[in-house]
Amino acid sequence: MARSKKEIDKELMYKKLMPSQSRRRASAEESKPAGPAAAVPAADSAGQPESATAVPSARRTPEVHKVSVPALDSPQTEVVNVMESAVLSKLEAVLSRFTCCRCDRCKKDIVALALNKLPPKYMVLTRGQRAPDVDAQTNAQVVTALIQAVIRVRAKPRH
Repeated sequence: MARSKKEIDKELMYKKLMPSQSRRRASAEESKPAGPAAAVPAADSAGQPESATAVPSARRTPEVHKVSVPALDSPQTEVVNVMESAVLSKLEAVLSRFTCCRCDRCKKDIVALALNKLPPKYMVLTRGQRAPDVDAQTNAQVVTALIQAVIRVRAKPRH
């Protein structure tokens, strides 16, 4: 079956971009039974047979990179999402303004939806240390996200 010029150009471009894949394809085609089209060996853009220009690919084993990072499970400090504490502190105030279910499941859904809307802000704090208060703009973002979450959960509660 004759191939069009467009198909030949696609194959040539594929061979240039993915030489190892084109070698695998060529070896798979060689293992097929020989037909009338298989009598002519494939050639690259320089007119040389592909097998003459093929360079055996050396497979490398991935190297393990060792990073010297101190252990994160130190008993003195902990990583805290400041946004989470801000959402939890504002939850009851926002819920008091809306008539919605206040069961544990709905509260957790509201918190999860609000936290998904907000960008995380992590800090390293010592154990027992209170998270710092957020600025006015972040406070407004937290309240807005909580209101949107309350409206969404109120529309479709999952219980």
